[in-house]
Amino acid sequence: MSEEIKKTVEETLDDLFADSKTAIDQIIELPSRGVGYPEGMGKVTLRGMTFEDEKIISESTPDQNIINLLLSRCVSNLDPDLLYSADKLFLLYKLRELSYGTHVKVKGSCKECQEENHLDIDLSLLPVTKAPDDFSAFKIVQLPDLGKELKIRIPRSSDSEYLANKSRVLDNLWRFIEKLDKYTDPKVISQAIKRLTSKDTRFIVEALFVEDFGIETGAKFICSRCRHENTIEVPISESFFTVS
Repeated sequence: MSEEIKKTVEETLDDLFADSKTAIDQIIELPSRGVGYPEGMGKVTLRGMTFEDEKIISESTPDQNIINLLLSRCVSNLDPDLLYSADKLFLLYKLRELSYGTHVKVKGSCKECQEENHLDIDLSLLPVTKAPDDFSAFKIVQLPDLGKELKIRIPRSSDSEYLANKSRVLDNLWRFIEKLDKYTDPKVISQAIKRLTSKDTRFIVEALFVEDFGIETGAKFICSRCRHENTIEVPISESFFTVS
């Protein structure tokens, strides 16, 4: 009896893919260092995408969150809904690196002469900033006009529906304010927001979206025609998760 027949299908597949890149797990630390997450979620285990992952994603329905589905399959020790947007973006770039390699081809138009440049971006060279030592899941700020202290909760992935556009953000500001001066009642806070000046409201919105950590998605390039220095955002699109 041959060795192949003696083995179960599962054992044979394990042997066949023992040296495969998909079998290599990568342990990475999130830019936030896990501050504000459940214990142990600061470092996650990432694996490359497989045929089965792509198949499930291609067959997903419109009501499914594709990014959350992808992360939940390829990243262990993770609840995608709990992620800060900076950590989520970082994971998507790292997943692309591990699945298809660090290089991605993009087109960049020069702002000086409008020449279209064909670029090869090395994702592994994009700078990553870790959260500062004093980082917290909340921000304490002083409203410039009202002069009162404000405690803001930093948005998570599960809050994305409240941040879809400017109107949604303004309607849901109260959800992110834990405390205004000495008041914590959501009803008081939601009514107080309506009486704030435009300057104070804009200040709160800006504070919500300012992130002190994460991956820098802008890559610099020199125009091949006029030698002008440009910066291009490396976009995450459907083609991002394919071989360049």
